[in-house]
Amino acid sequence: MRIVFFGNPEFCFHPLISLYNSDNNLLSVVTNTDRKSGRGLKYTSSFVKQKAIELNIPIIETDNVSSEILYNKLKKINADLFVVVAFSILPDNIINLPKYGSINIHPSLLPKYRGSSPIQYVLLNGDNKTGVSLINLNKRIDSGAILAQKTFTVDKNDNFGYLYEKLSLLGSEMLIDTIKEIKNNSSTSIIQDETKKTLAPKIKKSQYKIDWNNSCFQIHNQIRAFDPFPGAYGLFDNKRIKLFGSLIEKESISDNTVSGQLFIDEDKLFIKSGTGLISVSHIQLEGKNKVLSKDFIKTLDQKEYILG
Repeated sequence: MRIVFFGNPEFCFHPLISLYNSDNNLLSVVTNTDRKSGRGLKYTSSFVKQKAIELNIPIIETDNVSSEILYNKLKKINADLFVVVAFSILPDNIINLPKYGSINIHPSLLPKYRGSSPIQYVLLNGDNKTGVSLINLNKRIDSGAILAQKTFTVDKNDNFGYLYEKLSLLGSEMLIDTIKEIKNNSSTSIIQDETKKTLAPKIKKSQYKIDWNNSCFQIHNQIRAFDPFPGAYGLFDNKRIKLFGSLIEKESISDNTVSGQLFIDEDKLFIKSGTGLISVSHIQLEGKNKVLSKDFIKTLDQKEYILG
C-alpha cells in the first residue's frame, strides 16, 4: 500500500515506526510547519518532522490543511491510503483523495471520549478501562465508522505518561492489521452509536489547579491525569507546586486537620484532602527542578504547611 502519514506529537511514534518497518510504501509524512515555543520563542519542529528527518522520509509541512497547495502536493503523490494520528481536522477533498480514503487512530473506546484529550478524561473520571479505536476518517470529529477496536485495562495508579505510551503502541499494532484488511478487501466497519457519545474537549489551564476540599479520589485522579506533563498544582508560599506520583493512603480520616495540610512521616510526604490522605513521590516548586519528595522535605524549616 502507498501510504501518507499525518501527525505531529510523540503519540505518533509507534504508528509511524510500524509503518516504516512494514511492507507498505511510506511515501511521505504531513506535519505542521515549525512553530515558536518555549521561553525563548525559538522555532521548534514537530516530533513527527524530527523523526522523519532521522528516517529520511519525505516531509510535507503545512499550516493550512485547506490550502490548494497542500491538496495539489498530495494529489501528485497518488497514495492508496492516508493514516492520520493526532493531527488537524482535514477537509473532505483531502480525506477522500486516496484510493481507500483516510483512517485515524484514536485513543479511546469510541464513541466515548471524542475530542483532543481522551486519555486525560479517562484518568480524571477514574475509568478502569479505555482502549484504541481505528476509524474511517470524516470531517466530523472522531465520528467515523469503527474499523477496529481493542480494550486496555487501566490500573488505579496509572498516569497519563504510561497510558500515552501503551495506547500508542497498541494503536500501532492494530494499524498494520487494519491496513492488511483494507488491502485484501476484508475489512468491516461499525457505525458509531451517536446516543452513546461523550466528549473529551481540549484541557483548560484551570483544570490543573487542585481544590484540596475535593475527595482524595478526585485529587489523585487529577494528579495522574497530568503526570508527567504539565503537572497538577497547588500553592505553596504563594508559589505553584506541581505534584507527581500520587497514591491514596487513607480514603477517609476524621480529625480537625485542614484540607491541603502537609504531613511528614520520616521521608514521606502526605497531603490532607477533603476526605482522606494522599502521598506524592515527586515535587516541583515553581522555578525549580522536579525533586523527590524526601529531598523536598529536607528544605522545610517548619512542621506545618497548608497548600492553597
